[in-house]
Amino acid sequence: MGHGLFAELLSSGMNHNEQRVDSGRRLYYSSSQGPFYNANNIFMFYGGANRGKIVESVIRAVRQHEPIIHVHGEAGSGKTMLSLVISDRIKHRFHTMRYDLPEISAGKLLRHLLIELVPQSSDLISSEQAQDGADRESIDKALACVQQQLGQVRHSLNNKPFILFIDSKGKLNAEALEVIERLCAFRVDHEHIVHCVVFHTTASNAERYAAVSETPYQSKNHFWLRRLTLIEINEYLRHHMMLFDFNRRELFTREMAYFIADRSEGVFKSINTLARNAFTIANLEEADRLSISHLLMAGLPLSKKPQSTAEFFACHRRAVVVVTGSCALALMGLTLFLMG
Repeated sequence: MGHGLFAELLSSGMNHNEQRVDSGRRLYYSSSQGPFYNANNIFMFYGGANRGKIVESVIRAVRQHEPIIHVHGEAGSGKTMLSLVISDRIKHRFHTMRYDLPEISAGKLLRHLLIELVPQSSDLISSEQAQDGADRESIDKALACVQQQLGQVRHSLNNKPFILFIDSKGKLNAEALEVIERLCAFRVDHEHIVHCVVFHTTASNAERYAAVSETPYQSKNHFWLRRLTLIEINEYLRHHMMLFDFNRRELFTREMAYFIADRSEGVFKSINTLARNAFTIANLEEADRLSISHLLMAGLPLSKKPQSTAEFFACHRRAVVVVTGSCALALMGLTLFLMG
């Protein structure tokens, strides 16, 4: 019996080293609960590429009463994950508020704060004003109402200050920034009661985000999220797999990490998308493990849909009219020439 048990354990150990999975496990890996789907799960936070340093620096700046902190990063660089991690870290000392709508303006921001803090006065900025733009008088009244409510609510929250996270894809204009500055300048008993962390979406720039560890990530109260290096991508893949499934922490080989680095250019969102698609392809092929071939297929460019005749005429209507008219005139001229 002992020898049989030992042989079974040895066999299972060999299977473990080969990282084979049954069909149910493969389906789970390619489902919405699989790895690299939980991009905003703070327990999967990766602190490399200065992300951990930025979290600590932002928290330190807030605790030192810095009113406004700016975090800059391109789309897919992990701004939302960073905001969730910071929010979780300081939730016991600050009352957190979030603004994560696609677009941002002074009217939309104030209406959002009115609905959250003083819903009975939300009509100070109507939905139409939030959409089309609010006048100066309405903005001043709404801001005064929000500030008054913040001062009153603060006492019921054991004098905990507020922190507002603005995580929007839209660009922050001067009017919205002025509202944020006036909001954060508001004091009660000579203390700031509102702090704000603003996440700015920057345009892709290969030179700025080229992953170089010496690149400065901080300038006063501004922080920049750069892209990941090849080594950091390798660490990220191992880190993510280790937290998701410790037994398959070495699933991604260096060759696979190099391919992901080349196709994703070090952007978190692209890395996650490529890995998820590869897991889906591996499941469709009923493969026992993920391989470089699955990544190759996941990284293929999207095939362009052939353009139909109707779409062609819709896109080139003006050119078709000009060509048709020219042909008609030429035909008429030729007919008159022959008749003459």
